[in-house]
Amino acid sequence: MGKPRPVTASLTRSIALAAALIIILLIPVRGEAAPLLRLGDYGDNVIRLQNMLLSAGYDPGPIDGIFGPRTQAATIEFQRSAGLLVDGIVGPQTWGALERLSGVSRGTGPLRGRIIVIDPGHGGPEPGAISYWGDKEKDFTLGIASKLRGYLEAQGAVVLMTRYGDYSPGHDWSPRPDELLARVSIANSRGADLFLSIHINAYPKDPSVSGVMGFYRAGSWESQRLARTLANSVAATTGLRYIDTQVGPYYVLNNTYMPAALMEIGFMTNWHDVNLLRQDWFQDAVARGLARGVSEYLAP
Repeated sequence: MGKPRPVTASLTRSIALAAALIIILLIPVRGEAAPLLRLGDYGDNVIRLQNMLLSAGYDPGPIDGIFGPRTQAATIEFQRSAGLLVDGIVGPQTWGALERLSGVSRGTGPLRGRIIVIDPGHGGPEPGAISYWGDKEKDFTLGIASKLRGYLEAQGAVVLMTRYGDYSPGHDWSPRPDELLARVSIANSRGADLFLSIHINAYPKDPSVSGVMGFYRAGSWESQRLARTLANSVAATTGLRYIDTQVGPYYVLNNTYMPAALMEIGFMTNWHDVNLLRQDWFQDAVARGLARGVSEYLAP
């Protein structure tokens, strides 16, 4: 027997990258939203699965909340037709494919069938930037994201948010992942068409700086076009100055698989911007601008 080959640094990096990608794909979107289901399970989540399979044209048997052989057979048939791993186990990929099909069958409007992930920056113990007057970035980003969700759903999109309240994404998963990994996992595991992260900028060196900026993934023309389209659209609906779009060295941009943009809307260090962000009508104007930009970007 020959001497074993030493593990090179390159091979080690490749193994680590592969492991990270597997984690990103397999972590469920949220514990209660994307449970792992298999033969023998029962409960409300199984009823939800059975209804989705039936709506998609795959007979799961009685809608009884029991993951029996007929529900497993319907799951396998759906997985095979959707080009997924055929194992009869309902994980994030199968849930995502079912939601996409469900969105296509129910939604109406120009974004019919599109899956869009909205990422309200920060949350929970992480407030983000704090203004000189005590305002927290996490509150503004969630308010804008919630309004944006309504506009996108009205156009037929299937919308997922990385958080729906004041908590850290992934806080209810087991084991609990890093919150940035959780945000990325939500988008990647559901096969989203677009990822949009919402933030508010800060520049303490010059409190007079105000405006809208967009950031995108290096080397991605689609992400660059998305960020520019969104920034210009928000500037048009809010009156904020369009500053520019730049490559962003951000985890959520560099680890998502779809076109992704991170938007910085106003500055927490500028009194005028903060005062506007406190106003419901202004948050609505931002949301309308983002929704218009998404529609323009995804237009056929």
